Amino acid sequence: MPYNRHLIRDFEKSRSDHPAWPVVISEGDSWFSYSDVIGRLDDPGDTALAKDQRQWCLLRLEKAGDEVMTILSGAQRSKLRTYLKRWPLHALLFSGGGNDIIGPDLPPLLRDFSPGAQVQDLVQFSRFERRLRQIQDCYRELLDMLSDAGQTARVLVCSYDYIVPSDQGAKALGLIKVAGPWVKPALEARQIPKTLWPDVIRLLIDAFATAIDQVASEPRGVGRLVRVETRNLIQGDWKDEIHPDRKGAKRVAKAFETALRSHGVLP
Repeated sequence: MPYNRHLIRDFEKSRSDHPAWPVVISEGDSWFSYSDVIGRLDDPGDTALAKDQRQWCLLRLEKAGDEVMTILSGAQRSKLRTYLKRWPLHALLFSGGGNDIIGPDLPPLLRDFSPGAQVQDLVQFSRFERRLRQIQDCYRELLDMLSDAGQTARVLVCSYDYIVPSDQGAKALGLIKVAGPWVKPALEARQIPKTLWPDVIRLLIDAFATAIDQVASEPRGVGRLVRVETRNLIQGDWKDEIHPDRKGAKRVAKAFETALRSHGVLP
């Protein structure tokens, strides 16, 4: 994060200095934080200068490694609920569900490969569908929390992208591996041939997008839950196995900027 604008005091100073600016909260996982999609969105000129920040009041809550069920439970849920009641909100940017599917909890969702198996045979659909229902319930709870707080703001949701399994894990300061890889070891443990890896990933990511769209079509989600299409944006620009690099993150940020403009949050 180029500035410590995620701190409450900086956020409140921004509101005090610029009361006409829209209020936006970002919450979610490492696609927002470690990839710094939100930093690219907040700094559209990519200058890393505070004077060039976007003209909004942005409260950053995202944290690497969070599953959507973690964000919407316990202390994190309580903190988010408090913030939703504190300020009139123009938009909530949310990235959640990726770690629930393609993170450490991926192995139980896969089946061992057997000769002649098709991609559909390699997914434990009873468990995968249950996982998707859990994710959907978290998004429903998020929408209900907004309603409980009297907020009518839209929730703009990340769709992720078709990750490329590799040996590249996340690194601290670009040097020391701190996590991962996640997907390649799971696929190899199930002895799934490399030729089927892209199809397995596509199935998982597309199913997530469909699950979000289903919630968006429900009465509580219509006009409020917006899935920002980020599939096929990274185009090979990956920092590691599952996170976009600087170029990829800028494309994702641009997709969110376009969505924010189309829904009137940004001029």
